[in-house]
Amino acid sequence: MPAIDRSEMTAPLPRPTIVFGLGLGVALLAGAVFLYCIRASSIAQWRFVDVDDIMRLQEVKDWQGGQSWFDVTQYRIDPPAGLKMHWSRLLDVPLAAVVLLLRPILGEIEAERAACVIVPLLTFATIALITAAIAWRVLRGSQFTLLAPIFCAFNIGVITIAAPMRIDHHGWQAACGLGMAWALLGPRTVRRAAIAGFCAALWMHISLEGIVFTAGCGAWLGVRWLLKPAREGATLPAYMAATAAGSLGFFLIAHGGALFDRTFCDAVSPVHMVVFALAAIGSAMVVRIAPATLPLRAVALGCVALACATIYKLWAPQCSGGPFTTLTPLTYQLWYQVVREGLPVWQQSAAAGLGWIAFPLVANIGAAFNIRNTPADQREMAVDYAAFLLLATAIGLVVCRAGAFSNILAVPGGLVLLRSALARVGTIRMALLRVLLSALAFIVIFPLGPVFLALTLAPADKYHAGPGGDLCAATTNLAHMNALPASTVLTTLVFSPQLIFTSHHKGVSAGYHRNVASMDDTLRFFTGDDSSAHEIMLRHHARYVLVCPGDGDLDMLADAAPTGLAARLPRGEAPPWLSPVTVPGLRYARVYAVNR
Repeated sequence: MPAIDRSEMTAPLPRPTIVFGLGLGVALLAGAVFLYCIRASSIAQWRFVDVDDIMRLQEVKDWQGGQSWFDVTQYRIDPPAGLKMHWSRLLDVPLAAVVLLLRPILGEIEAERAACVIVPLLTFATIALITAAIAWRVLRGSQFTLLAPIFCAFNIGVITIAAPMRIDHHGWQAACGLGMAWALLGPRTVRRAAIAGFCAALWMHISLEGIVFTAGCGAWLGVRWLLKPAREGATLPAYMAATAAGSLGFFLIAHGGALFDRTFCDAVSPVHMVVFALAAIGSAMVVRIAPATLPLRAVALGCVALACATIYKLWAPQCSGGPFTTLTPLTYQLWYQVVREGLPVWQQSAAAGLGWIAFPLVANIGAAFNIRNTPADQREMAVDYAAFLLLATAIGLVVCRAGAFSNILAVPGGLVLLRSALARVGTIRMALLRVLLSALAFIVIFPLGPVFLALTLAPADKYHAGPGGDLCAATTNLAHMNALPASTVLTTLVFSPQLIFTSHHKGVSAGYHRNVASMDDTLRFFTGDDSSAHEIMLRHHARYVLVCPGDGDLDMLADAAPTGLAARLPRGEAPPWLSPVTVPGLRYARVYAVNR
């Protein structure tokens, strides 16, 4: 293997000082306080931001209650088989640890509430520190790095995925992606490439959505090797080998010796591990041979990529269209197409799309500007960062929820642009104009600037839950359902997790794509004819129906079927086989019992 040309390495960065570390700590603390304050009312009212957060905590409770580490099925929805989940138990560990530690002091409920604050803030701290490390490299040791935690905290990405009460997996996904970017910036070594591969494996173990950024980073390493094989050396094989080994390790941790005979399109499976291993072996062979010319290197590496794609296609043809190809037409229309976070930016409202994409676009300008203004012997790192940010931005355009990661990765690029703008403004002699332009630059480049502009222009979401829906969903309100004997309750896909978390009841289904049949049944219950709805109730042995007038999900179903039960039940118009039930203390909701 050719030796790495050390002359092409970037110059060493200055070392952070103690004062710099203290300043970074203060900025981190200020960001954490801000995030706590914006969620203070939700914390006090025990109100979750997203249904997935509720389900995550319920999964933790079930594990602590004796459910196997290897079994993440939610048995209190769609009994007796249970709701099939594709989540990682690994992320239950920090939540469970906080609950176990604080339960003897605070009691069960308050320990869980504390976990919903502490764990997201730890996630934020991880994200902010890695982002600061990236900014330190991109800004070449500039003191502007101190703003990185603030730019993270006041960032739609962090607010969406890593603020208190946000305990689902998206925050840790972003941390893994940032770890990959950090490891691949700067002097390229086998060790750093392996760290990036390990982060990629962890991200894909948490959610297979990380496979796109993983593949993109691998492709970038391949391009770098094609252009400068002596400098890159064995970084691509090391990256892919660590990805393969890490994926196998996390698979064994999550499933033990089981599921080696199964192929999933929404989670790492043997087919993915084999493809990663083949990419590692094939790229190692190509690097070892090291064809002398660029075209020959491209052909050799292209053959490895083609072999990997062929094996995946032959082994898992059902995954070509993604994990949602098994959805029924009704479920695709009334669930998948309504979950806006999974759709491209251009299918969002104009204001929402602008809010998600504006800051990454600004930061891409900063990243490009950084390339132009970085000395030639130090330009590799600037180019790497620009490539990773562009990749993340492109992914965020196609899948809106991925925009959280691109907004966070955009922080160093935004700081580059802010530093440049303030340097130019600083040359202006007129003090008042200098102050005004400095403030304007900060507002325009600040991560929340375009978001506030978007909110000003945004019309209200047609299917956003109204006050009645929010109050109905409150844990203190749904807890009154415990007055009824423990039963299976049919409610909307959004409300089932809230119901099982706050009461002793079971639900029929929830919005998780592996459970196509029960999801389709629930949607047909609310939008189909009365006889079909009755048959669905009896088949699922459901005793009650719960609806909350003002629930955005219910309003959407009512619009889709104006004569269906979604439209009629909130008005008190029930078929003969349903009878209204009064539940003491329950407000804003309507409950019906089925007449067998």
